Amino acid sequence: MPGRANNGIRYAIYTRQSVEKADDLGSCDVQFMTCRDFARATGEPGLHWTDQRFDDDGYSGATLDRPAMRKLRKVIDLGGIDRLYAVALDRLTRSMRDAIVLLDELDKAGVALRLVHQAELTSGPENRFLRHVLAAFAEFERDMIATRIAESRAYLKKHGRRLAGPPPYGYDADPVTKQLVPNAPEARRVRSIFKHVAAGRLPKQIAFVCNKQGWTTKVRVAKRSGKTVGGGRWTARQVLAVLTNPVYVGQFATDDEPRPGCHEPIIARELFDHVQGILAGRRTTDRRERTRQGFPLRQKIVCPRCGRMLTTYTITKKTGPRSGLVYRYYSCRSNAGGRARCKGIQYSAHNLEAAARDMLSRPDVWREILGQDAPIKDARSAARTWGSLLWPWQMDFLRRYVQRIELRRKKSEMAIAFDPAVREAFSADSQAFREPAC
Repeated sequence: MPGRANNGIRYAIYTRQSVEKADDLGSCDVQFMTCRDFARATGEPGLHWTDQRFDDDGYSGATLDRPAMRKLRKVIDLGGIDRLYAVALDRLTRSMRDAIVLLDELDKAGVALRLVHQAELTSGPENRFLRHVLAAFAEFERDMIATRIAESRAYLKKHGRRLAGPPPYGYDADPVTKQLVPNAPEARRVRSIFKHVAAGRLPKQIAFVCNKQGWTTKVRVAKRSGKTVGGGRWTARQVLAVLTNPVYVGQFATDDEPRPGCHEPIIARELFDHVQGILAGRRTTDRRERTRQGFPLRQKIVCPRCGRMLTTYTITKKTGPRSGLVYRYYSCRSNAGGRARCKGIQYSAHNLEAAARDMLSRPDVWREILGQDAPIKDARSAARTWGSLLWPWQMDFLRRYVQRIELRRKKSEMAIAFDPAVREAFSADSQAFREPAC
């Protein structure tokens, strides 16, 4: 473990920006230069930067679970710095509880905190109290922002307005109102796609026709990176996404029933309903119910070869006139973007789900989920509780809280990333383990 330098003051700079934006005066680069100039202006002899950046670009200050913050806390714990610079306290955190935890860690490690916009707050009981007050205001401001966003979304929904996200194929976003306006060439193609289904063609056949005519998927410029995305080949899945989107009849899709919109429809309601009836008649089971119950890790497992999400499928082998065995698999069968599927990438759903459940029976995995500052007894208790749960409860837990699974082919191992909500649910009321909804 590295110790303190015999001479000189080693300092680090932490920056954070909630939303990634190019050329933003609040960007991490601008924050870094501001802190660096502030440190150099002191003229202290022996003051030198550690040559290591700690930038959390596009991360909220609601929790300390951020990549650069995790790395910084490890450096602090190992005694790697003597001083920490930040533009303001709310760049470090917007949570009162997390501010107290972080300030305690800095004090225990002997690391001095310097804030550019609150330069007078250094050490001492009075300044420590003021820092806690500032942290409380930062948390209050975050809650107020969340409230204003919720009120704005409620207003937009009530008046049939678009909320956010890229415009769907067939529409563009008005540069002033941000609402949807038809894109004439794309709208004609959407009508053609619906007419193909009404004529009896399958989505795979329609995708072939689209690609043969030189049509590409929606082209747009990503706001965060400024890169042009889309413009690829059509697939059956993308055709289905168009056919089932109520936006084309003047509505917006929601988790429940579609809500009315104020934009101009480009498909007649009679044609849309007719196509939905055709698609429903082709389904042998309720797809949403099958997905919810049968594959808790659907769209969560990354193909180790191409990086796309694995899809799911079943094979039924009859054992009698009215009975059969159903075998479930996670497999790379996607041809998104016109790329061929990866042959040989197929896993038994039972084996993968069992491996994930086995991992959650280990206290060290729960220590990582709950955070390294959580007591080890909590991790052991969570592991014991997990082992006592019924199988349906464990499967529902995987469905709700697993975000991403990466498979390592050579070592036959998996790495699981969990939704941060699992930590909050466990620490708030110990109800992360609850009976699944029927």
